[in-house]
Formats: sequence, structure tokens, C-alpha cells
Amino acid sequence: MQNTWITSDFHFFHYNILKFQEERRNILGLSELDMENVNEAVEKQNQWLIELWNKTVKKQDTIYFLGDFSFANRENTEKLLRKLNGKKHLIVGNHDKSLVGLENYFESVNQIKEVKFNYKQYDWIDSNETFCIEICHYPLLTWNRRTHGSCMVHGHCHGSIDNLNIQSNELRVDVGLDSVLSNYKILNIKDVYSYFCNIRNNAGCETFQEYAEQLMNKQGVRM
Repeated sequence: MQNTWITSDFHFFHYNILKFQEERRNILGLSELDMENVNEAVEKQNQWLIELWNKTVKKQDTIYFLGDFSFANRENTEKLLRKLNGKKHLIVGNHDKSLVGLENYFESVNQIKEVKFNYKQYDWIDSNETFCIEICHYPLLTWNRRTHGSCMVHGHCHGSIDNLNIQSNELRVDVGLDSVLSNYKILNIKDVYSYFCNIRNNAGCETFQEYAEQLMNKQGVRM
């Protein structure tokens, strides 16, 4: 069965992400001494990310990548793309200059994209529900069909606004590699659906639209 995956912010060839994200260093077993060898540290991260991608995503699968792919030049970025499985859709991030001219490696390239799923595609989706996600590299305060139960899925923040997303009660989540939900794995779309279902169900709602209407009423937002 074909699977659909979603992720963000791999930062191939990026040394500073290792400095900023301690958990990446821990996963790779990089000591302070190891970090002094920039090229080896970066290459170790690259290999880890490639292995993570290809052991998760099969050739026939679809993957939505929400930006900040590679800090390498175009030539090395293209070599990466050739190694990675799946039918790729790109949502452009703020660190994706190396992908300019490489659009042919993607099924689609967008700044913002709306994607819908239903039980005819995946039997784990409620038959009375359409799972609609608005995907963007950046977290949005409001988005298309928000008042009708569309869910906002983003990257960029490396988990730094996870608590804000939760406390807001919005149907919004960070799917970047460093986020709490991802926890350094590539998320299946089922994982994202389940996350939003928990929010919906905990509020005693049967559909995302019902939940959105309830939230909008609490916020005093006109429908």
C-alpha cells in the first residue's frame, strides 16, 4: 500500500543546526571534540538523514517536504535528491535557494498547498470526515478554511512553538524533524491525523468542523 509522509527542516549540509539542536548531536553521538571536525560532523548528519528518509519512504510513496532541505550548492543538492525515495512535493522554506532549477525532482512546488484526504484513500479516516491540511513552511495565524476545520501543518520552528500551538487550542502543529511530534522521525500522514483527532475528541467533537466552530465561538470569531 502506498503511504503518504510529511516532514520538514532536514538541513542537509548544515553545520550550525548541529550546534543549535543538541538532540541531533546526541543521536549522532557527536562529542565536542567531534564537532571540531566540521566536514566529518556534517557528513555524518547527511548520512543519518539519507538513511532515515530511505528506510521510511518507499519508492512508490508520496512525501511532502515543508522546506529547508539543503545548505549545499545546487550540484550537491541534486546528488542528494537522486538518492532519496518517493514522489516528492516541496513547500519552499527560507533556506531552499539550492533547489532553484531543480523543480523537476518534485511533483509540485508551492509556498502554500492544500491537501485533502478521505476514507476512500485511507480506511483509518472517519467516513464522516474529510481531513484537510494547509501546509506551509511557516506557522500561520489564520489559513484557508480554518473556520471549517482545516488543519495547519508547518515546519521552520524546530519545536520552539510546540507549547504555543498546544495552548492556543488551534488545529496547528509543527512537523519539522526537531519537533516533539516528529521526534526525529518522518511522520506518516496517519500520525498527523491522529494528533488532530485527539484534540478534536478531547473537546467532545465528532468532526474537525464542529471543533473549529466551537473554538471560533470561544474566540468570538465570526464564522
